[in-house]
Amino acid sequence: MRNATRRRLTAALAVGLVMTMTGCGALDSTGSTPTGDALYRAGEKHFIDYSTVMHSVIMAIHEGDWSVDTYGASPVPCRIDGEVAGYAFSWVRMLQPAQLDVDAAARTAGEAFESAGMKVETASRGSGDGAEVTVVATGGPVGRGVVTIRPARGTIEASAATDCFRGDAGDLSDMVFGGLIYDTSWQRFPAFEGPDWSPRFYFPEDGSPVYRDDDGTPVEPQPASTDLPVAPYGAP
Repeated sequence: MRNATRRRLTAALAVGLVMTMTGCGALDSTGSTPTGDALYRAGEKHFIDYSTVMHSVIMAIHEGDWSVDTYGASPVPCRIDGEVAGYAFSWVRMLQPAQLDVDAAARTAGEAFESAGMKVETASRGSGDGAEVTVVATGGPVGRGVVTIRPARGTIEASAATDCFRGDAGDLSDMVFGGLIYDTSWQRFPAFEGPDWSPRFYFPEDGSPVYRDDDGTPVEPQPASTDLPVAPYGAP
C-alpha cells in the first residue's frame, strides 16, 4: 500500500492537484507535526467534524439519499507556506430532486451553514441554461463549503474543501486504506448519503463492504453500516 499511495500522491503533484494553503495547519500538543497514531486521530477528527457539518447541510436541504461523487476521506497533499507539508479533504454530493425550489434550497443551505458558525454569501450568476445560484460558506471545521443550484438541470451540488492540516498525506492514506489498492478503493465508499449516514474513516482490503460493482453501478441494497472494521490506529 505504501508504494501505491506514494505513486498516487506523486501523480497528484504532477497534475497540479496539490492544494496551496498559507499559514494553515495546527501542530500537535507537543509542538510537532503529528505522526503515527496521533496523525490518524487528528485526520479522523478533521474528517468527522467537517463531514458532519456537511451532512447537516444536505439533510436540511433534502432529507433523502444524495449521490456520493467524492466521498471525502481521502487525504490530498497540500502546501503550507510553500512546502508540501499537509493534507486536506475534498467532498462532493449530488441531488436531482423531483421538484426543485431554488429559493428554498438556497435559503435552507445558508441557514444550515450559519447554524454551524460559518460566514455565508449567496449569489446568482448566468441566465437560461447557464443560470446557477451558489451559497458559499467559510470558516469552522469545513473550511469552504459550497451549494450550487442549477435550475435548468434541476440539480443541487454540495461540496467542501477543508483547510490544510499538518501531517504526511501519504502516511495518513496508508492508515485510512489499510492495504487496499487505491485504484479500487472507490468501490468501498458508500454510493449514497442519507438520513442513516455515519462517518467512516477506515477502508481496509479485508472486512470492508463493497458499495459499487466493477462497472460503477451501486450495489442495491447498499451494505449495512453496522459491524464495520475498526482501525487499529488512534487508540486512547
